[in-house]
Amino acid sequence: MRDDPNEPPSDAPVGPGNDPGTGSGRGAGSDPGGGLGAGGGLGAGGDSDTGADGPGAASASATDDLSAPTGASVTGDPYAWEADLYDVTTGGVSEQDVPFYVALAGDAGGPVLELACGTGRVLAPCAAAAGGAVGVDISAAMLRRARRRLAAAGLDDRVELRQGDMRAIRLGRRFPLVTIPFRSLFHLQTDDDWMATLATVRAHLGPGGRFAGDVFVPDPEMMASRQDHHGFRGEVRHPDTGQRVAMWEHNNFDTVAQVATRRRVTELLDEDGLVLERRHRLLEVHFRYPNEVLRLLAAAGFTVDQVFGGFDGRLLDSGAEELIWIATAG
Repeated sequence: MRDDPNEPPSDAPVGPGNDPGTGSGRGAGSDPGGGLGAGGGLGAGGDSDTGADGPGAASASATDDLSAPTGASVTGDPYAWEADLYDVTTGGVSEQDVPFYVALAGDAGGPVLELACGTGRVLAPCAAAAGGAVGVDISAAMLRRARRRLAAAGLDDRVELRQGDMRAIRLGRRFPLVTIPFRSLFHLQTDDDWMATLATVRAHLGPGGRFAGDVFVPDPEMMASRQDHHGFRGEVRHPDTGQRVAMWEHNNFDTVAQVATRRRVTELLDEDGLVLERRHRLLEVHFRYPNEVLRLLAAAGFTVDQVFGGFDGRLLDSGAEELIWIATAG
């Protein structure tokens, strides 16, 4: 689910700045982050440190190089096969949300916590601005990418990465700022899931601490226009191996249950176009409208101090593409 400047038409090539997702928001089209994850943040993972071989890890074969580094859990990690491509297909996002979160981190006065941190796209610059950070995600594969990003930026000694479920993890620490960027809350299926996650946020907020997050605003017209749409989303080069990767997608929207389902077919090609490997992945996004999100925040004891309809600070109105908030615990 991505903002209008970053969402290609259905036949546009995928690449940096183009985000091929379910397309259920206004001008939208990406994983919510993170991602399951976009970090992911959801799943059965425990509250444990993640090393090169995380919990449940299993060695990958030589034919599994598309997106699963050695040690990636294939069956238990929803991003095991896509983590390496994630930043390639969401490359333009940083023009929108990173400055917003970095400004908050810079004002925090200490290390910050990001739930569903994914590959560290938002976490890394926030850690630099705040002087330190902790990032949580359910996906071991995404955390491996985050660790590489942090090391490349010289931030690995200032950031702690933890694998865990954002509905349940408890770190025994409090922070001046907790964030859940990139629509990751839309991976939560039920009100109970939301309340559990918001309880996690409250458990980690220090006195006077702030909670910031964002989700897209669903667009019924766009969902109707892309219902049961199947098409070629484009081709990219694998960022590590340089191999050709082609992507196809089918989108389905249940506007009553408020679920967007995307089937992504990823093909690894040789230079002559022969398909060497094909993988299917289903992603469900459980979208909600702004009044529902604000109701849940209030029910969890948060006071929303600021709300926006875009990362440029625009008002939340009937034409808004985003719901962005800064809240404090009551």
